[in-house]
Amino acid sequence: MPIVARLAPILPVLVTTLTLVGCAGKVRLNPKAALHQRRGAEHLAAGRLDRAEAELALALEYNPRYSEALNGLGLVAYRRGLFDRAMEYFREALIHDDDFAEAHNNVGAVLLKRGYVREAIESLRAALAIDPGYVKARHNLAIALMHSGELEQARFELEKLVVLAPNLATAHAELGCLYTYLGRRSAADAQLRAALKQDAKLADAHRCTGQLLRQTGDLAAAETSLRQAMTLDPGDAEALYELGLTLVLSGKQADAETEISSLIRRRPRWAAARFVHGYVLYQSGRHTEARQALQKALELDPDYAAAHLLLGDLLAEQGHHKSPRHHYQAFLDHLTPELAPERERVNQWLEGH
Repeated sequence: MPIVARLAPILPVLVTTLTLVGCAGKVRLNPKAALHQRRGAEHLAAGRLDRAEAELALALEYNPRYSEALNGLGLVAYRRGLFDRAMEYFREALIHDDDFAEAHNNVGAVLLKRGYVREAIESLRAALAIDPGYVKARHNLAIALMHSGELEQARFELEKLVVLAPNLATAHAELGCLYTYLGRRSAADAQLRAALKQDAKLADAHRCTGQLLRQTGDLAAAETSLRQAMTLDPGDAEALYELGLTLVLSGKQADAETEISSLIRRRPRWAAARFVHGYVLYQSGRHTEARQALQKALELDPDYAAAHLLLGDLLAEQGHHKSPRHHYQAFLDHLTPELAPERERVNQWLEGH
């Protein structure tokens, strides 16, 4: 189930801005190269990519091995969506200065963008080995670890991140979302409150607050938080998913089906949307349609524990014996922390059948 803030493929990849210092001790730096690099950084920060590219290219004409200028050209290419070219610049910067933490981070960011998660983690760890206080690299590492499913490691990196950057609202929000998923509700509440105190318009924090309230049974407050999240970010499909689930639990079946149908139109291949649709239909007593929706969810994600559990329950209620066993066992094989309380009930059914 989509618990953690902005998981793949929606999670944002952070890329460092240009460093404004030269590579002292590595290259004999021409003052004019430094001047053009600084101007390039300023243009890049203002979004003037053509001017930034020209200035950085001039810096390289004065110093062809100028790592900061190469890194800057990589950032220009990245912002244009030219990821292969960006990677070439970042890697060339590292050829001339392997201790350049920003370039290691940017290599990691591109790798993560392209789906090479393990390689991204290695590059981001290399950046942090050089500079353990590098906030953006640690943030990216936490995101990469969440992509790889290493949630405890991601939690640890986010905990270090909020120490390094206590005013970074997104870090508090992501840690709060992760705590929510891991069942640490008190810690989640504290982090999400900290995030919203710093940025009341942070949609992710409202979404995960809604999820936390739904888990603790405060459905009216959960609905309010989730609608606030969707007001701030109408494209947040995870918030819509949570809202649909909350409406189901509140007994607002018609409203829930309207919301989930909208979600399916927007993301037809998202298994979670199909699961919640199945849940809505199941609660409405439309078991044949519910079974079809849950089977579709499992076609899209065969390891979807919640869908296996609900489909097993539905089949068991209809008097089946073989089919529920298959789905219950698959549920146990792919059990998530949020669903752990269901383990004993499922095991009892399996022992009795």
